[in-house]
Amino acid sequence: MFNNNQRKGLKAWVRYDGNKNAVAGSLIFQKDKPKVGNWKEYMDVNLCCPATPSGGYECCIAIQGVAESETGLYGFTIETRNSGPNLTGTIHWTSTQSESFSLVSNGDDYDFEYNFGDSIPHTIYLCIDNPSQILDFEIGFGPGVAQSISNLQQLEGFGEWDGDDMAFTSLDFTGLTSFNELYNIDTGLQHINITGCVNLDAVELTGNALTQASVDHVLITLDNNGLTGGYLDLSGGTNSAPSVAGSAAEASLLLKAWSVSVNP
Repeated sequence: MFNNNQRKGLKAWVRYDGNKNAVAGSLIFQKDKPKVGNWKEYMDVNLCCPATPSGGYECCIAIQGVAESETGLYGFTIETRNSGPNLTGTIHWTSTQSESFSLVSNGDDYDFEYNFGDSIPHTIYLCIDNPSQILDFEIGFGPGVAQSISNLQQLEGFGEWDGDDMAFTSLDFTGLTSFNELYNIDTGLQHINITGCVNLDAVELTGNALTQASVDHVLITLDNNGLTGGYLDLSGGTNSAPSVAGSAAEASLLLKAWSVSVNP
């Protein structure tokens, strides 16, 4: 993250070669775009939603996304619930390019894409008026890769998370009481927080790199929630085995008719 106090008023610029690839070591800070060469502004990856892009919306999350190198496209998919009011909001792709939407709540998938024309990180702000009309946030279903995401707590009311094959190393779902399905496979995830996610009964975190603290946290939290007949898979990848406390929570979940898989 750039030090904004030291570089106040300056912009970050990255130079691109003839193949539209960023030139290593070309990042510079100055007020205006350099006149010689192909330069593009690099947006500061600051995952605190600023006041201007949020525009008074109830929900504004920030996604650090990298477009596909071949196409320059980045995107994701949102599935609406099948009844109720339209899902409405705005996507701020860049500081100057925004897209407002009103999606009919008919249970369909809606794809969003933007051509950044490069493969460097960009911060995209997704601002939702009524997140309870989101059935499934399919962030892993579009072109490109999401590297991180913040302010997920502002999505209270949504139902399901699908983040497979992204590049998340940390996810914080604290306090999201509404959602009940969590799928985040093969992203290299190390840390996760599901405190207060009292309705989770389907969790698949296979093929990641979860620490023992995170494995224990998931097992103990789900056990303490008291739900029965759920599904949990923490196997594969380099996910840690549970500690003694985590194993005790696993045994308790099995008694509650859960299907549980962990690494030995």
